[in-house]
Amino acid sequence: MALILTNREVAQAMDAAEYVDAMEEAFRAYGAGAAVNSLRADACLPVDRYTPEVRGRVQRLIEDLPLDADPVYAPETIAAAKRAGEVVYRLKTISGGYPQCGVAAVRISTHFDTQTRLDDTLRRVKLPLAPGWQFMSMVVLLSLETGEVLGLIPDSHIQRMRVGGTTALGVKHMAREDASRVALLGSGAQAQAALECVAAVRKLERVRIYSPTASNRARFAESMRRKLHLDVIAVDSAEKAFEDADIVLTATSSYEPVYQPQWLRPGMHLGIGTLLEEEVETFPLSRSIVVSLRPFGGSSDFVQNFVMGSRNEPTFGQLINKQSSRFDWESMVELGDILNGRAKSRESPDEITHHINNNGCGGLALVSWSLQSAR
Repeated sequence: MALILTNREVAQAMDAAEYVDAMEEAFRAYGAGAAVNSLRADACLPVDRYTPEVRGRVQRLIEDLPLDADPVYAPETIAAAKRAGEVVYRLKTISGGYPQCGVAAVRISTHFDTQTRLDDTLRRVKLPLAPGWQFMSMVVLLSLETGEVLGLIPDSHIQRMRVGGTTALGVKHMAREDASRVALLGSGAQAQAALECVAAVRKLERVRIYSPTASNRARFAESMRRKLHLDVIAVDSAEKAFEDADIVLTATSSYEPVYQPQWLRPGMHLGIGTLLEEEVETFPLSRSIVVSLRPFGGSSDFVQNFVMGSRNEPTFGQLINKQSSRFDWESMVELGDILNGRAKSRESPDEITHHINNNGCGGLALVSWSLQSAR
């Protein structure tokens, strides 16, 4: 019989350390050829191409959104998103199989994308228009023995912890053993998950956090001080966050690089959240560049894009693929190579290590573990 869980049940099923353990197990299996992960497919429907009746309903929902509707986005961010010239409904799907847990799964996620410029940076603001400011994100878990549905699992918490756990694996295996001072760029739910998971694998001395909205970074610092009992300090620039840091974590909605090459120092470890945040010009400074997963089949694409009414229209997935095409993927090591002993993570204490959290294969492990814990 299929089990249906709530977000609260999923959040209570495992702690941060267990999420990291599940991710490590999954990446080791993937690196050994014992798991499979598909490309993500994005079906994009620009709202201005809807039928007039449906388009009008969506536009009214956006107009009626209160500026304080979201616990993460600041009112000025919501206001900017409401003024965005284009809104695109994006349906994302990705699938995979993990024999060690006896499961396969399909992840389905939907939201409305807007692009807006805040603090001179182009950002993506995702608008969930379901009642209660909700995103729809779900995993259908399937048995590899019978093919039957084992569970329907909401994915919002698991998605955050999947990315955070992967970031923590990079820190665990690539950062210097004495690394303890964190620069964190971002103040949303993904930044929280990254810090929680990194704190589960390293004893941290201090965290400096920067995000463009002062109230958001102050709120985040206070919340994480209480939750993790760490010295978390909000600073007023990304460059200040980098001062004295030996671990750098990014978790932003930026479409553009979020740091400058001159901020890097010997011995740093960079945990970069998305390809779009990456500053490719820093690669010559980093001898050890590790990616979660390389692209499939010799292509540089990570996302298959399908846009209603157009073949070449720019989408978020196409931006990722365009940035990906700048990378020399064959020269990079996968996280699974390190976990299976086929590659070194660091050659010396002064080396700058670089982990690009570009994709993930561990969602299946997290969903399976959560389902087992809930049962």
